[in-house]
Amino acid sequence: MSTSLVWKKIAEEWETYFAEPSRISPGEEEQYKKWLAELARGTKSLKGLVLGATPELRDAMIEQGYELSSIDINVEMFRAMDELREKKDSKEKLIEDNWLENSLEDDSFDVVAGDAVLPNVPWGERDKLLSEIKRVLNPGGVFLTRAFYVPRKKRFSTIKEIFDHFSEKEPTAQSTTEMAFELLILTYDPALHAGSFKEAKRLIDEYNERYGSIFESKGLQKMHDTIENYWLTKLIDKTWIFAYQGEEEEQYRKHFVIKEKFESPDHDYSHLTPMYFLQS
Repeated sequence: MSTSLVWKKIAEEWETYFAEPSRISPGEEEQYKKWLAELARGTKSLKGLVLGATPELRDAMIEQGYELSSIDINVEMFRAMDELREKKDSKEKLIEDNWLENSLEDDSFDVVAGDAVLPNVPWGERDKLLSEIKRVLNPGGVFLTRAFYVPRKKRFSTIKEIFDHFSEKEPTAQSTTEMAFELLILTYDPALHAGSFKEAKRLIDEYNERYGSIFESKGLQKMHDTIENYWLTKLIDKTWIFAYQGEEEEQYRKHFVIKEKFESPDHDYSHLTPMYFLQS
């Protein structure tokens, strides 16, 4: 998972370019807190592990009194994301290690939490990651995660359809993120389980060459230019690994029991980013 440079850029530009569904929504953050509070109620201090540097998850663990450890291959990500945090704990243990191969001991944590972690792991390594998570959990321990699916039936079938739809929206970080996500869905390759902006760039370049890159809608123009100059430039080498819902739930069930599923009502893509309470 050599994504250090890419994720450092993402951390630095998090507030400017990223919104739901690429980051946790307020409703999803509250659900993480709710589950963590329920697990901690009436118990002594629990040990929690966060996969990655997601500031909302680390804050939520600290808020609920967990003994917190966070693991990521890129230590720079921790430093960058700390700028976005509301709560910090000097006792938090930062572990610079690979999620797939690490020195964590068996039965070390009561709760492991991660946000959209599986899209950052090669398809053939997903089972290994879930196995590792189960290994480090105490018996009966819980894995809290937000999925990130692609739909079996794509909402749009061409670049033009995407442009037509978003031409009616205000050019915000939210709408631009949604448009970028739709480009990933449009170019998703089910044989490789992969989505990237390389194919999206090729299709947009073809569209621009045929129709031009000047749009009547000023809002669409701004979103188009932002995606061209940021998503199709700085993130061009990043590949996301996606599954269909049934595929991912089948992977979960090999290692965990699905105890609860939650779709937040505060954004339009929650059906593709549901949250899961998984018990070992």
